[in-house]
Amino acid sequence: MKKEPKKEQNALNAQERILAAAADVFAEKGYDAAGVDEIAARANVTKPLIYYYFKGKKTILEELVKRYVTGIAEQKKRFIMSMDTVDANALSEAVDLRAGMFSQNSKVLKVIAMELLKEKPAGDSLPDLIQPMLDVTLPKFEELGLDADDRVDLVMTGLFFGTIPTLALMLFRDRCSEVLHIEKSELDRKFYETYKRMYLPYFARFFRQP
Repeated sequence: MKKEPKKEQNALNAQERILAAAADVFAEKGYDAAGVDEIAARANVTKPLIYYYFKGKKTILEELVKRYVTGIAEQKKRFIMSMDTVDANALSEAVDLRAGMFSQNSKVLKVIAMELLKEKPAGDSLPDLIQPMLDVTLPKFEELGLDADDRVDLVMTGLFFGTIPTLALMLFRDRCSEVLHIEKSELDRKFYETYKRMYLPYFARFFRQP
């Protein structure tokens, strides 16, 4: 295998460190309170290097959001395209798969949740978070025989009883873990157990044959 030139490897490594450091700082302090100096120090890079790769904080935030949305949309697309029907077991497996990705991206999700609470989120891409999901989901729902009203109901159910509770978990995860004296992984497990019991039966009923 041809090795990547060292300069390109170092550049990629620096960008990844900047993004990882920014996710940490944004999640800890909030986007508005975070400074480029602090991100540079956390990433162990110079401030000019950050501006070499990114125009500023906003560009860094948008790259973090873009990567997350691209990843979750691709994962959802693979699951949706493989569906011939919908049952509780398939939905449960999908939740488990997504829960793992949510946990891996907990800091980015926390930042997204904090920004979405604002009247004017910092990232231009934040208001478009739901669109990639709709582009994948709605055509498949139509293919599975759902009428227009049911498709809208499912989107609303997915948003208010699926996506928003998950964002709330990531927003309050650290504090809940401290207050309840429970590991974050165990908190996640309990959350998704309850999530599946309450949410999936309602979701699956749309696909039951009369």
